Amino acid sequence: MLDGDNADLRHRMKAFFSADSLYIPRYDIDLRDDRELAYQRLSKFCRAGFVSVADFAADPRRIFAAHEVAALVDPSMATKMTVQFNLFGGTVLKLDGSARHHQVLRKIDDATAFGCFCLTECGYGNNAVEMETTATLVPAGAGGGSSSSPFEFEIHSPTTLSAKYWITNGAVHAQWAVVFARLLLPASGGGRPRDEGVHAFLVRIRDDDTMAPMPGVRIDDMGHRIGCNGVDNAKIAFDRVRVPLSALLDAHSRVSADGAFSSSVARPRDRFLRVADQLLSGEWFASDGRDHAVAGKGAILRAGRSAAENSRPPPSEKKTKKNNPPKPKQAASASLP
Repeated sequence: MLDGDNADLRHRMKAFFSADSLYIPRYDIDLRDDRELAYQRLSKFCRAGFVSVADFAADPRRIFAAHEVAALVDPSMATKMTVQFNLFGGTVLKLDGSARHHQVLRKIDDATAFGCFCLTECGYGNNAVEMETTATLVPAGAGGGSSSSPFEFEIHSPTTLSAKYWITNGAVHAQWAVVFARLLLPASGGGRPRDEGVHAFLVRIRDDDTMAPMPGVRIDDMGHRIGCNGVDNAKIAFDRVRVPLSALLDAHSRVSADGAFSSSVARPRDRFLRVADQLLSGEWFASDGRDHAVAGKGAILRAGRSAAENSRPPPSEKKTKKNNPPKPKQAASASLP
């Protein structure tokens, strides 16, 4: 009753976790070991093939069920899973309008590619629509890019406040990032670039072989957390990082090879709401929503058991008298004179 949907999937996942010693709880371990343990647990779960990022199109409840079951085993693993499948993978799936990134999506499923979700900035937490990170359309090649188009994008963090902040998976494990940035296009006749609003870009932030940050990408480890120290959080900044036009996740807006911009969303401010849509479900499961759901189900289960124990009928009066016969009355002692 408490599990709700996908009962068979939940049963199989619980059996998988229970049968493998990797998922036995461990306590009081080093930060690096804690992070590596969460990473190994999630990688093994991914390779087991219980869910796919494509489930967001077919049946998103499968991924939500996986989040809940994983949170019972290791909340750090569950948080990393939420970013991998939901915030990162789900955003690429929904916004890859030209279907140019299927290879990355396949690697998300089997954990051969890890990603992060670079939305929040140091100076713009809940006011992300006013972020400072920019993606400027520039001539290709000037910054060492290798695009076949005469244009490419330059991802840049212009100030300290524009660094992407508290980015899960970013400190150690992510090779890719969905980076949200203001799309700046050359103004006709020169002058100040035209701001077309916040868009999402798929950006490589680490080399697959060495896991070293890519040129122009600065990654700062944010260290210990109050809890869930298997989660690696980072501050990430970009110093004029060049990416091809294909990096733009173009379900709603596109830039052609000759630099022409088009969008199905008229107002630049509204474009942010479209590209950040995956945040609604992702943040719920990555933070208090998932934890409260799991804790709430646990509380209901414990309350049910307690109620069942306390609702047992008391023994009958007859049975009480039979088992506990009354003591014989003692003779009254003589009163003192």
